[in-house]
Amino acid sequence: MGKPPEYLENSNLRLLVFGGKGGTGKTTMSSAAAVLLAKTRPSKKIMIISTDPAHSLSHGFGVKLDNQNTRLVLNDNQKSNLYARQLDAQELAVQFKIENGDIMKKIADRGTYFDQKDITEFFELSLPGMDEVMAIIEVARLISENIFDVLILDTAPTGHTLRMLNLPLQMEKWIQVMDMMLEKHRYMAAQFTRRKYVKDECDFFLEGLTQKIQQVNHLLKDQQITRFIPVMIPESMSIHETQKLVASLLEIHIPVKEIIVNHIAKQNDCTFCTARKLQQADPILQIQKEFSRFDLIFVENVQDEIKGYNDLSLLGDYLTGDLNAFCKKPGQKKHESMIQDVGQTMKKSNLDIDPDIQFIIVGGKGGVGKTSVASTIGLYLSSLFQDKKILLFSTDPAHSLSDSLDMKIGNCMTAVNRNLWAMEMNADQLFKDFKDSYKKDIHSMFERFFVKGMDIKFDRQVMAGLFSMAPPGLDEIMAIDTIMDLKQKNEFDMIIIDSSPTGHLLRFLELPELVRQWLKTLFNLLIKYEGIVKLTRSAQKALDLSKNTRRIQETLTDSKKTAFMMVVIPEAMGLLESENLYAYLIKAKIPLNHVFINMVLPDTDCPVCVIKQKSQKFYIEKIIRKFSTMHISQIPLFPHDIHGKTNLEELLCEMIKPNQAR
Repeated sequence: MGKPPEYLENSNLRLLVFGGKGGTGKTTMSSAAAVLLAKTRPSKKIMIISTDPAHSLSHGFGVKLDNQNTRLVLNDNQKSNLYARQLDAQELAVQFKIENGDIMKKIADRGTYFDQKDITEFFELSLPGMDEVMAIIEVARLISENIFDVLILDTAPTGHTLRMLNLPLQMEKWIQVMDMMLEKHRYMAAQFTRRKYVKDECDFFLEGLTQKIQQVNHLLKDQQITRFIPVMIPESMSIHETQKLVASLLEIHIPVKEIIVNHIAKQNDCTFCTARKLQQADPILQIQKEFSRFDLIFVENVQDEIKGYNDLSLLGDYLTGDLNAFCKKPGQKKHESMIQDVGQTMKKSNLDIDPDIQFIIVGGKGGVGKTSVASTIGLYLSSLFQDKKILLFSTDPAHSLSDSLDMKIGNCMTAVNRNLWAMEMNADQLFKDFKDSYKKDIHSMFERFFVKGMDIKFDRQVMAGLFSMAPPGLDEIMAIDTIMDLKQKNEFDMIIIDSSPTGHLLRFLELPELVRQWLKTLFNLLIKYEGIVKLTRSAQKALDLSKNTRRIQETLTDSKKTAFMMVVIPEAMGLLESENLYAYLIKAKIPLNHVFINMVLPDTDCPVCVIKQKSQKFYIEKIIRKFSTMHISQIPLFPHDIHGKTNLEELLCEMIKPNQAR
């Protein structure tokens, strides 16, 4: 490694944002940066915040964190200048409503056709799902108050991070709708009093919110004080996702100077290590070519997991040029006495799937291999049930099916083989089409009015802008709505869903009820105009969506129709996230059928691999105990990427092996 990364050396930087595909090490890299900056700038206050709904910061630092600013205590029991926090979007949303809900209702009441009941329902439903919005508002607040000298964001996987970074623009539209609601009141007040309008609390609320959003928007694009640091690994899926990420960042003018390339294999101690190193050679060359305009930071694969302040401090030293930093770390023997013979307790299973099942959801933490497992299950079922039509469908905004199957898929039904199709649906486009249709209905309706005056003009603007305040995730529901329609029309017998990483999968599973209520409220508002002019197209679409969303809820909780399959890796963060996901599935009454323990190291005498293997066996035992009533399968770590039908068939052979102890 050459000179230290600029984001660790540049004292002008105030905001560091770490992002990338799930499983690349974003949390570890952001935490190491936070620890190093706290060490090297003792007079500065450093804050690291997780905006990922599936938080990992607590594990990384080995301390309990929540939605409060927590000042970290070092090993010598000395309080540091480093603070950490895991944003709780629901808690922030509740607080936001308590502080501002009455003002927003007042704004709507002044400037729209809605009655008080409509307004109350509308704002209650528009806010609970706004996790990314709440994160942006909170970041804006922290920046404006200047409490911390450096703010570090550990973000959600790529697709949802890009949504969050685009939110300042979305929030400005949201504010514009509320401002249009007030404009009617301002006009009427000036006309009635014959005096210049005097601003009140509603105007000041919008101005304050606008200022916060503009501030964070300017900060995100400020080359002098902001850096976005993508984190990737030398594998084809990660390369493709990072290409999309960087292109999107540059398009919205967010500064990128360096890219971290993590998990570089250096050892030649066994055939597995050597094969892994050779497998990375071509991807590394591709990375050097594709990202030549950026400073590439190559980080060697560490033998044991990085956890706690000391490990993060060593990684920080490594990043600044001390390549022997981890030689100072004492040998890890903490798991050895706790390890049992996993093979004796393992309830290993072949891939036993009910032929009458209609939906299979594959979920888990980012980077655990969900897409590979989903693709493999698709190929397996298409071979097993040759009389059935099967669809492999991605709901993750950062699609990976094309990379996994090694073929172009995109936003259309693409034949993979004789009875298997795949689709990476463009939910944003579906939502845009719905909004465009709705706006045409609104304009058509108001064009039929021949009433003079400002009321109609202002109501037209507000109604046209209503979708700016739709809850996040309505687009994802529309995608699933399309799939439900296909299922109802018997287009497919089985549908396999390659889901978003855990945090946003949980939000998606929560969405049906929220979105159904929002659509019902929209439908009721549109129906109020029906006495004046028909709004058949938009109202019917809202009603159909609401009904289909209820069917989604019913289907997800029906064990005869839906099977949930969890993919987990034998590491602390993987186990923690799987436990959180399982707890939610129980609460939501969604049936969990299979657990795949992926990326298990093969038996080896290699001194490098054996350290990792001991750690893995400890977590495998914990996973087996946690999910003892499930069908559990172990999938080995391959020395090469899994993409293309040949590799997926190789993976399938491991997934469907008959019961046997490892």
